[in-house]
Amino acid sequence: MYVRFDVVKKLGDFVLEAAGELREGLTCVVGPNGSGKTTLLKILAGLLRPDRGWVEHVGVKAKVYVGELHVPPDAVAVEVALAGRSRFSPTPVRREDVEAARRYMRLLEVEDFAERRWRTLSGGQRQRVVIAAALAAEADLLLDEPLANLHGDWRGRVMKTLNDYATGRIVVVTTHHGDVLKCCRALIALREGRVAWRGDPQQYAEPLDTACG
Repeated sequence: MYVRFDVVKKLGDFVLEAAGELREGLTCVVGPNGSGKTTLLKILAGLLRPDRGWVEHVGVKAKVYVGELHVPPDAVAVEVALAGRSRFSPTPVRREDVEAARRYMRLLEVEDFAERRWRTLSGGQRQRVVIAAALAAEADLLLDEPLANLHGDWRGRVMKTLNDYATGRIVVVTTHHGDVLKCCRALIALREGRVAWRGDPQQYAEPLDTACG
């Protein structure tokens, strides 16, 4: 199982030129704002086409990109989690889909909020529901800033959950949080649209703390 890519994408004045390989496990993509993290993930997910180059998926049966979700304020939390079972499309869901969504909500300690309106949840609670939705897809995942709005020990706990989930799957997350990078199997650092560094997160030059739960 792997994903290989060698792509060029121009968006206005910005140009992404990136090549690399993703293997089973949890990969972190880091870099300053505007370095191309979101653009790369959307290309890998098939949401953007590169202007030049290619993406090769081998052994990947399904992939889901999850970034910022626009949720109606009157939606209830379990409806958002169920979006993962429908691959974030209006596909009808079954009883086993509801059970799976609630299982991942329980894992992230948001099942107690399942029937609450979206507008009543805190930013951190919403983020954990979105992550539960992504996990409920039970696909290879590309998660754009999944740690946004998470505080305290929740960043490390979520990364530990994603690391466990990534067994037998390819999971890629973008993040600005250096304290969680040791939770990842591999790391890709982007700068100004180029791959500036790739390899073992524990050898990355930035100072890191351990927060993997």
